[in-house]
Amino acid sequence: MKRFPCLAFATLLVAYLTLAMGYSLADPLYESTDELRHFRYVRHLIVYRSLPVQQPDAPRAQSHHPPLYYTLGALASWWVPVAQEVYYEPTENPFWAYRYWEVSDDNKNQYLHGGDEPFQEGPFHGIALAVYVVRWMTVLIGAGVVWLTYRIGREIFPDRPALALGGTALVAFNPQFLYLSGAVNNDIPAALCGAAVLWVCVRLVRDGPGVRTDVTLGVLFGAGILTKFNLLALLVLIELAYLVAVWPARNWRAFLRGILIVAGLAALISGWWFWRNQVLYGDPTGLSKINELWEGRSATGSWWAICQGLPYLWSSLWGRFGYGQVPMPQPVYQGLLIFCALVLAGYLLPRRDPPPLSILLLLGATPLTFTAVVFYYMLVQPAGAMGRFLFPSLPAFAILLFLGLSRFFPRRLTWAASLVVTVGMATLAVYALVGILAPAFARPPLLTKSEVEAVPNLTHVELGIVAPPPWGGDKRGVARLLGYQVTPTVVEPGDTVEITLYWQALARTDQNYAVFVHLLSEVGTMVAQRDTYPGLGRYPTTAWEPSAAFADTYRVHIPETAYAPDVGYVQVGLYLPDGPRLITPDGRDALRLATVEIWPRPTPLLSSLEGGGRGVSPLDVNFGDQAALVGYKLDRRGVRPGEMIRLTLYWRALAPMETDYSVFAHVLGVEDQVWANSDSQPASGAAPTSRWQPGQLVEDTHELKVGLTTPPDFYDIEIGLYVPGRDRLPVVAEDGHWLDSRVLLSKIRVVSDE
Repeated sequence: MKRFPCLAFATLLVAYLTLAMGYSLADPLYESTDELRHFRYVRHLIVYRSLPVQQPDAPRAQSHHPPLYYTLGALASWWVPVAQEVYYEPTENPFWAYRYWEVSDDNKNQYLHGGDEPFQEGPFHGIALAVYVVRWMTVLIGAGVVWLTYRIGREIFPDRPALALGGTALVAFNPQFLYLSGAVNNDIPAALCGAAVLWVCVRLVRDGPGVRTDVTLGVLFGAGILTKFNLLALLVLIELAYLVAVWPARNWRAFLRGILIVAGLAALISGWWFWRNQVLYGDPTGLSKINELWEGRSATGSWWAICQGLPYLWSSLWGRFGYGQVPMPQPVYQGLLIFCALVLAGYLLPRRDPPPLSILLLLGATPLTFTAVVFYYMLVQPAGAMGRFLFPSLPAFAILLFLGLSRFFPRRLTWAASLVVTVGMATLAVYALVGILAPAFARPPLLTKSEVEAVPNLTHVELGIVAPPPWGGDKRGVARLLGYQVTPTVVEPGDTVEITLYWQALARTDQNYAVFVHLLSEVGTMVAQRDTYPGLGRYPTTAWEPSAAFADTYRVHIPETAYAPDVGYVQVGLYLPDGPRLITPDGRDALRLATVEIWPRPTPLLSSLEGGGRGVSPLDVNFGDQAALVGYKLDRRGVRPGEMIRLTLYWRALAPMETDYSVFAHVLGVEDQVWANSDSQPASGAAPTSRWQPGQLVEDTHELKVGLTTPPDFYDIEIGLYVPGRDRLPVVAEDGHWLDSRVLLSKIRVVSDE
């Protein structure tokens, strides 16, 4: 029976290693946060044998970080032959992070992945091998965090191994921890340093201070500072541990000796780093240069950033992959929040065998300290709300959670609780890997012969002509559109149309062509559009194999401001970004597919208008909680230069207003150049906003005369409210955050006067 805890922990550790390797293999190169810049640091050390320097207008590495982790990465991977330059740029995906807040597999990849990926074009080699060597080193460092979490639990509860195992499972199977364990980053080493310091601090509180402990903490603290700058906060934990340890005997000499040894050794190990920063940047921390390069802000007056960032901080503590654009479903985060709140409530229950107060103080102070550090970072940096910054306190937080949970059960059921938590967290980790991460970056499955034969709405149109090979042969297109499906074909503004295109590769190409999917009105104005690389960004044309066929489903979102009623048609094609479209054998550069009808959303508010609101496109746009734009009407959507468009807006007062706001209506071209405008108080001054009553409906007409020199093109109409000489009223979302200072209505088309 005594060997059972060791066997259980060994099983848990093997499960962690297996999952971490799985996360590593499912994550393409450089898709985890800042992995490219972390790896550049490693390569810089190998190639230039010096530390990188923070500098503007240059490709960036994580040059502001201390070098310990990157030095270990360089020692692990120096032997791998790499052809690419240190600061080479992988091919970016300009369509990435499409609707990044949604759980999907649509353009989640920041880069296009082809021959440099393992298992796609052969075994590990070159730069992929170098990256994975450093990744696997990080997996082992993560295993050290798991082991130390277990050791901390056993130190605190030597006769209750189930508590240690339960807390360890909360770390080992945390999806975000697993994900970053399989990536190149210094947050996992930071977690290792935090866990090591906490372990020694627990022993310090239990056994009392001693020179050996002082030296150990000094070395660990110095190594922590050379791993990540935020680990300076470990000094708070160390001082608290010494204070708790010496308090019963009031042994202040041991306290002073310990702090001096720790600080002295840490300064000896890491002091050169601060001196280097002072010489290079005029600041021992280097933070001033970081804020300059990373667009930092003053902490004063930025308290809103904490409230705004808390949901993201919480979700990214448990699992937001990539750069945060690959989330888990919201109920997962909500369930974890409820779980944590409930188990922490366990500390309110009286128990006969509570843990020592000194240990609880140490465990509780650790996450609180790092939370305070993260809060400060959130104040000064837009990217501060990252759960990974809390990883140095993750072991303490996990043990606190499971200890709180155990207080709900008799001691004999602790093993059962540990098993439930372990299985539950492992299930979550597997789901996050198989159900979220892997599909987000996996190539679309190729169609079988029977699936190709069942393709609906057959077209079999070729796109693009490539020159025949030197040895002769027929000219062939780059791709063939086998067929398509459009659903639904009747929608309302705010709905989504799904267009499935069935592609077949015809020839290899060294160009990455993009797909365009347009929904055009009958007058030619753009209603909605999607542009993406094939495979929703995951299967670029440079990776296509001749004759391979696959299906792509593009979600085209109809804007809330779309003109209705309207009839549109779907138009698709392939093009080279910043280049021409591919053409069909008969000379077309786009294929017209199905028709889509757009009907206005029924709204009782506009039914009181003359004609029952016919021809009015309903909206619900909140301007500063003062007024809502509830509809608009255009007398035409296609004009020639010099002609007039009559735009009628329908406003509803949301609150009494003391200010007389003006309405701006602009026809916008490239870079927001104004080609027609009408700025005035509502109804040409006949209905000033200070006279509006809450709930009142106001009709406001504007005449937009398009300039004589306006070039033929599609143009946006922007609408907003403002006070002359002052700021515009913001557009407010349902949850209260500001969206913009304007709203864009339907596009119009200016046609040639010839």
